[in-house]
Formats: sequence, structure tokens, C-alpha cells
Amino acid sequence: MRMADITAWALRTLKQRYGYDSFRGRQLDVITAILGHRDVLAVMPTGAGKSLCYQIPACAPGRNGVPALVLVITPLRALMRDQVAHLTGHGIPAAFIYSETTEDGRREIYTAAREGRIRLLYVAPERLSTQGFLRFAQSVRIRLLAVDEAHCVFQWGQDFRPDYLGIASFVDRLPERPVVAAFTASATPDVRDGIVRNLRLHDPLRVMTSFDRPNLYFGRREVHSKTERDDIITTYALSHRGESGIVYCTSRARTEELAEVLKTAGINAEHFHARMDERLKIDVQNAFLDGSLDVIVATTAFGMGVDKPDVRWVINDGLPSSLEEYYQEAGRAGRDGKPASCLLLWGRHEFEFRRQCIEESAGSALDAQQDREKARKAALERCSAMEGYCTTSGCLRAYMLRYFGEEPLEKRCGTCDSCTGRSSLHRGAGAKRAYRKSKGISSFGAVSTYGYADDWNTANISDTADISDTADKATVDAALAFIRNIHDAQSTGYSAARIVNALHGSHSAAVTDCGLDAVAGYGSLPDTSGAVIRAAIRQLLDDGTLTHGPHGMVLPADVEDD
Repeated sequence: MRMADITAWALRTLKQRYGYDSFRGRQLDVITAILGHRDVLAVMPTGAGKSLCYQIPACAPGRNGVPALVLVITPLRALMRDQVAHLTGHGIPAAFIYSETTEDGRREIYTAAREGRIRLLYVAPERLSTQGFLRFAQSVRIRLLAVDEAHCVFQWGQDFRPDYLGIASFVDRLPERPVVAAFTASATPDVRDGIVRNLRLHDPLRVMTSFDRPNLYFGRREVHSKTERDDIITTYALSHRGESGIVYCTSRARTEELAEVLKTAGINAEHFHARMDERLKIDVQNAFLDGSLDVIVATTAFGMGVDKPDVRWVINDGLPSSLEEYYQEAGRAGRDGKPASCLLLWGRHEFEFRRQCIEESAGSALDAQQDREKARKAALERCSAMEGYCTTSGCLRAYMLRYFGEEPLEKRCGTCDSCTGRSSLHRGAGAKRAYRKSKGISSFGAVSTYGYADDWNTANISDTADISDTADKATVDAALAFIRNIHDAQSTGYSAARIVNALHGSHSAAVTDCGLDAVAGYGSLPDTSGAVIRAAIRQLLDDGTLTHGPHGMVLPADVEDD
């Protein structure tokens, strides 16, 4: 088909199958490229309609009256199940194969695909390496191979799956090379290049839609105990009864524990994780999707491939492993385009624990020592970027956009805790004025917001409103002098937590075993609170006087490369 014909056909198909009059964003560009036999790399945020980009081409006419197959590679069983049900409801025949599909079931699917009775087939990447599936794939014409969650092919990424590296070899063994289209919701420039390289894409059309989600309000808050986490989440959920919300936890046990806390408080909530009984998982997911369940407390197993447009808030009860992961999870709020809120709860100990895990296991799926070292370094960089998001006093939205290689249109977005003055990292009278001005007033009006809104109880406000924890010049100077003295004496640096303890004059082994008690400036701030010293260090990091080195150590910026 000519370009004009492709566009007209795609619009007619969109109207006939889905009832829409026009495509969103750059969906049509992707579809046109695919039907024009060009490879594609599409980086489109959650809710941008990636799946439509390979579902519409599946409806195109084939050769000799037999439609060609669209093969979708995805690691997400929930996405397989939900999209097949969705497609069937729109009159597009589709099927999926997963580990529990019987041999007879697979045989029936293969026959239906050869006869053109299935337009889309969803499989996990490990399926491609089986001889039975390869024989089937070589016996049918595949129009398009769509790679979902394509960032999993990047071997130094956090979600690397070795089976993804076999996709390019699988394509090479097909009698006719299909178009290959890679889709992901979040990828930095390095990851994008890795996807193109490892999937061996041929001169792909690169589609990068903006990472900005202007309808989302971003907040973050440092917490110091599980009780504090419980209180924050319970208070917010009680204040927003009837709204759909997701709480992401870092362990299965925590999802069950927190769901019980919420239910005890009278909140309509249930837990969700991968080890649940399959029937129960489906029931909980369906209840959340149809609105009979308000709050779902889940691990990251929930949400991928699940279409729930009216989620009004997402809280992360714990540290995501990277900004990519956080962007995906927070991005499940407000997919209907209406205002929604995202809050990240984090503790400083989480970074130390995360770095320890990275040192012990990063890159373990890779064979070569050089590759394992690259994976370790990349993981530490992602951890530092996540720490920077938690501690910056700048605009949270701008920080995220720059991380993904996009320059923000404005220095201050006006819809994050930093820009509204609600962040505890804001300092001085300016922040206090912003707090007083914004208290109870949201840039979204009555919609959910985090920070110092009226629906936070007074105990929570007093706990978080540590704007008074500002550092005077004497404290800043003392902290900087001590950090410089450490580097002069030992040619290294230490975490902010250890520096605070040393400035307090701590005799703990963590301080004395590394000789900090012998460095000039040790114990020079015995009566200054840890929060104020940390504020001083953050100020020095923000203005570029200090920088983060490996493993979260704090270093003088002018000696970073020595």
C-alpha cells in the first residue's frame, strides 16, 4: 500500500475495531512504518497506547487471502491474558502460549495460526528457543515480531533477561525476515542504543514521545519507621475513600501486612503478589478493574499490561530500584489524563542496603567478568540517580525528564513538592512562605495531592514539616571542612550517614574503624541535629560544591577525578 493508502486504511480500521476517530501521539507514525516494512523502536510512556501500534497491523490483509501473523514477545502473563481478552472483544482473533499450555493446546493454536484464524500470538521470550516453536514459526508467515518490554534485552539494565538476547538469532532462522518493532515505556539514551544493537534492528524509525506526564503531581517523603509508613498511607487512603489507588511494596510479606493494616482502618483494600493462588489473583485484579475494590497493595507484579485508566493515586512504600522502575509504577496513575498523584516514601538505609545487594549480585546472569563489572557499575549509577531524585531540592519533574534525556520546557513545573514548597528539602523563609501559601491548596484544585494538604492530620504535618531543619553558614562550613579533611587525609569519602555520626563525635565502630575519629573536625557538631547536618550536605550537593562518588560516598566536587 502507498503511504496515503496505509493512513486511510489504518484510520478506517481504528474506527471499525475500536470506535476511535483518530490516533494519539505518534501511534500512526509507528503503524505506518510497520506496514511500510520498516523496523521501529518506540519509547512511549505507560498509557500512550503502545499495544495499538502492533494490534492494528495484525488486521491488515495478507497474501493469497491468508493473513500474516503478528508475534508478540512479552514476559508478562497478565498482559497476554488481558490483551487476548481485549482483542477478542473487538473481533480480532488472538491467542497466547505460556508454561501451562498443554501440548494439545499448542498444536491447536499452531494450526489456527497457519490457517489465518489467529492474527496475534503472544509468547514469552524463552518460548523462542524451543525446537517445537521454531518449527512452527518457520512454517507460517510472520508479518511483524513485536518485542514488548524491549529494555529487557539490554544486558546491563536492571530488568535484563538473557532469553531476550536470543530474539535476534530467532529472527535470523526464519525463512522470511519480519518487521521487528521494539516497545518500551522507559529507556535512557544508552538503553535505546542497546536495544537497537542487541535486537539487530535495521535502520529503525525511532519514536520517542515525551516522558512528561503533566497531569501527575509528584511528591516524596523521607520516613524513619514502618509505623510512620503505615500512618501516612492509611491517612491518605482514608481521606480519599472511593478513589482507586495502588500501593507498591518491595516484598510479598509487606503487601499482606499493609493490606491488613488498611483493612483494619476500614479501607477497602486487598493485597496482590505473584505467589498468590491464580484464581485469587484474578479475582482481586478484576475487582480493582471494575471498581469494587478501592486500593490494591501490590508488588511490581501488578500493573504491567493492566488497563486501569482512573487510578487517582500511587504510593511507593519503599525504594524502587531505579528511576525507570519508579516512572513505570508512578505512571499507572492518571492514565485517563485527569489529575492524579504519586508519592514516594523512602529511607536512607534503603540506599545502603541496595548498594550492598548490587555489590553482591549485580550482573550474576552474565558470564564474562567484564560484563558483570559493567552491570555492577550501571546498577550503582541507577541507585545514585534514584538517590538524587529523593534528595534534590530542584524540580522533581525536571530531574526525571533530564534522566531520560529530555530537556524540560520549564525549570519549575509547579506540580511537584519541590516547586510548590511542600518538600521538606526546601529551606529558609522562601520555603516557609510557599508552605503557608500552598497549605491545603492544590494546583489541581480538589484532586488528590501530597504534601501539606488539609487531608493530612496534624500529627503527619508536624512530622514532615521539617522546613525549620535548615543549615546555617557555620554548619555548612563545618560539614564541608570535615569532608575536605577526610579526602585530604584518606583520599576517599564516606556516606552522609557516617559523616553525620562522625560530626556528632560518635564512637561507633563504623566511625572509629575507618579512622574518622582521627580526622580534623571529628566531633565538631555535637549539638547539631542530624537533620540539620544532612540539610547542610544536601545544600552543598545541590550547589555543586560536593558530589556523589561510588557507593554513595560524598566527595568534594573539585577532587572527584583525582
